[in-house]
Amino acid sequence: MMGHPFVYDVIRPLAVGGVDLSPLYNQIRSPDAVILDVGCGTGSALRYLKQFHSYIGMDTDPVAIEHARSRYASDRVSFSTQICTPEDVRRLQPTVVVLAGVLHHLSDDEARALLCALRESSRLEQVLTADIVFLPGHPLGNLLASLDRGRFCRNEHGYLMLAERSGLELRSRFISRSHPVTGLGKYLYLALQRPSARSDAA
Repeated sequence: MMGHPFVYDVIRPLAVGGVDLSPLYNQIRSPDAVILDVGCGTGSALRYLKQFHSYIGMDTDPVAIEHARSRYASDRVSFSTQICTPEDVRRLQPTVVVLAGVLHHLSDDEARALLCALRESSRLEQVLTADIVFLPGHPLGNLLASLDRGRFCRNEHGYLMLAERSGLELRSRFISRSHPVTGLGKYLYLALQRPSARSDAA
């Protein structure tokens, strides 16, 4: 089971030469951030996050969630074994949603439905994603992507189309190794926002 803490936290990173998601979480800088982490796994995000108001992790794997609770739960940090629904987003009103390694496990329809649901938060400032990606001229990285247990690894265009069709606006994107020194895989990082976010901030 991938949600087993040892498999998720040790074996999975070894398979791609190490995983360092600092580029994802370093984009969260506000001490007032209300973070919803969809597909939180064993709660590894808490190793990276420096400051936030509250954190809610959701995952469908009860073993991973139980490990996350035992390690990280506090008055500001909670975990739930469930899928994320539009009703959850309306209730929680997150300012930041994290999808770390989620989209390549979802079909186009499932991914678009999830991204559309995130627009239900009127306070949403950013949606941050990180997924393994197929890239031209990178045979080793592409091999690792093809071997990933996620059945819907895409090229960069495929991920961008998911965001576009969800109605979210692309703020930034970049590609980075799974680990800056030893990483063999390549991740695509996207920062998305509600279409009105930029004009509201202006």
